[in-house]
Amino acid sequence: MKKKKAFTLIELLVVIAIIALLLAILMPSLKKVKQIARDVVCRSNLKQWSLIWAMYTNEHDGKFPYSTRGWPRGEWVTALRNEWQTEGDIIRCPSATKDATGAYGNVNTSYDMGTTSGTTIQENCSYGMNCWAYSKPDRLPAPTTHANKYWRTINAARGANNIPVFMDSKWRGAVPGYESGLDLMTPTAEVDSLVHYEYGMGHFAMPRHGKGAKAGINVMFMDLSARHVRIKQLWTLKWHREFNTSGYTNNGGTWPAWMDKYENP
Repeated sequence: MKKKKAFTLIELLVVIAIIALLLAILMPSLKKVKQIARDVVCRSNLKQWSLIWAMYTNEHDGKFPYSTRGWPRGEWVTALRNEWQTEGDIIRCPSATKDATGAYGNVNTSYDMGTTSGTTIQENCSYGMNCWAYSKPDRLPAPTTHANKYWRTINAARGANNIPVFMDSKWRGAVPGYESGLDLMTPTAEVDSLVHYEYGMGHFAMPRHGKGAKAGINVMFMDLSARHVRIKQLWTLKWHREFNTSGYTNNGGTWPAWMDKYENP
């Protein structure tokens, strides 16, 4: 009987080398595919949130919620709780890992929803609200002198596709604006968690999605659409009724060094 020829050591090493080469070629592509998949899932989450917001505002004469629990930046958490609790993981972007100990999140981690008025909500979340959308300024984060800036209803104005409502965030919500005390522009570094809740745009200015100069976050707008927004583009969105959308540097601001690598609006 004729014996079968076995692989020689050299042939085996060649096969191993070919496999290693293919893996080296494919790994970056697989990593990119995973990033794209996480981005798609995040936008899908925000589209589900758009349905929740549509149902809520339809049931409340078009009005957004307002703070009744002493938790002004996170009133949406309790106002919409019955809806989001039935939808599983839509409260967390797949690019933000769970961090049960984090009062604040960062680029790669979610935050702990927290406790208010004797109610503990332990779920980890990675989305937050533009609190300028709320309906009762006298019970909200910004001073009452800014009451005229709030959107209040989902039918507030033209240009709804540029009015951010709900998005990737390091905490429950913020009131971004150029006024002193309302917007301490960004954290000191791109991966920092928030030090103080009043760091307005710092809640959202981070490279959670996308790569390189085009990195940014996913945003749900008042017309209920959702799209990717680059970091520096955040300052061109219509956060409140009087927000200057010409960009941060056009309003006298200076980008911190860590933002130099990101594409201008």
